[in-house]
Amino acid sequence: MALYKMRVLDLYGTPRERGRQHGEELREQIGRHYDLFRENIELDTGMDSQKYLDQFLAKTDFIPAAEKYTPDLLDELRGISEGSGRSFQEVFARMLSDEDPWYRQIVKFGRGIPEHCSCLGSREGGRSLIAQNMDSPLYYDGFQTLLRVHEPDSDVESLVFTVAGKISLAGMNNYGVGICCNSVLFLDFNVRGLAEDFIVRKVLQQKSLEDALAFMRSVPHASGQNYVLGDPGRVTDLECSASKVIELPMRPGSNRFVHTNHPLNNDNTASWDAMWKLGEQETPELIEILKARMTTYNRFNTLQQGIEADLPLDVKRATALLSDHSAPVCQHHYHQLNYTLGCLIMELDAQNPRLNVTGGPPCSTPSRTYTFNEGIL
Repeated sequence: MALYKMRVLDLYGTPRERGRQHGEELREQIGRHYDLFRENIELDTGMDSQKYLDQFLAKTDFIPAAEKYTPDLLDELRGISEGSGRSFQEVFARMLSDEDPWYRQIVKFGRGIPEHCSCLGSREGGRSLIAQNMDSPLYYDGFQTLLRVHEPDSDVESLVFTVAGKISLAGMNNYGVGICCNSVLFLDFNVRGLAEDFIVRKVLQQKSLEDALAFMRSVPHASGQNYVLGDPGRVTDLECSASKVIELPMRPGSNRFVHTNHPLNNDNTASWDAMWKLGEQETPELIEILKARMTTYNRFNTLQQGIEADLPLDVKRATALLSDHSAPVCQHHYHQLNYTLGCLIMELDAQNPRLNVTGGPPCSTPSRTYTFNEGIL
């Protein structure tokens, strides 16, 4: 069994103070993580990493949306920059982990296949549960971090799964509001939208699912993304793109759902469709390679069959489903493309919400349970 590898960092104070604490306490890890990020850019694109970052930020315009909708989180990034000694440009670019992939695909050959993260949710027995495997490029591994964020002048407290030097990937708060997410690169993007990291953290400032949904529908989304959200009373699923936010209905007679990396209801796919058609005409060999790499449909079908079994969808069952190697839902280093950085299972209980989390593939990494009332169980 793999060792549990997860740093836990309590963040207090103003957003800038929280960021500075994050940057100072994880300075070494942030430095190594960001250096690997730059190495990955150069290996993947063939460009000098600084030239790539300059071009990426010049040809997109994400800061105005962040300033409008999440100014506190921009301040947190300024604090991370000050505490870690890395430039604000580099810190901001590292928050764009769902925007950077589609921009890289534009730089390289138009668009590419998204192959990471599988989510599920259920509402049964009066309880809400959402869960996901957080899959990532291999260079994320070793920097897993759990932030316990205390909002100033508020009783909201969040547990945020992330990596050193990033403000979020997914998480839940003490009101039982939780959010999981998985990329849907088929969906259209918005170079002036609000980036996914900021969206997740803003959702975790909300005290109910309805407030979270109102926020999600009010902002322009930078990337095609699926979000599984819930609170103690309900769970739901949103497919978000540049111009549409679609709430997916539960299947008739079911109180469970799954999602991987292809859209189920959102048809805002014009740029993907154009790229795919052009690829079939001009580079059919590349399209065949992309098809061969694509696992999103296999993972979806595997999980869909799993949730249809006549078994309670509790933490144990969710762990078993997310440990599947046949699709594969659970991904290891030997897959070479992506790695299951962690598995999050959120029990969105009104009195005692619980986050069960691993720091690696759930099949072989021990899980720990975090609560807001009792700490680590």
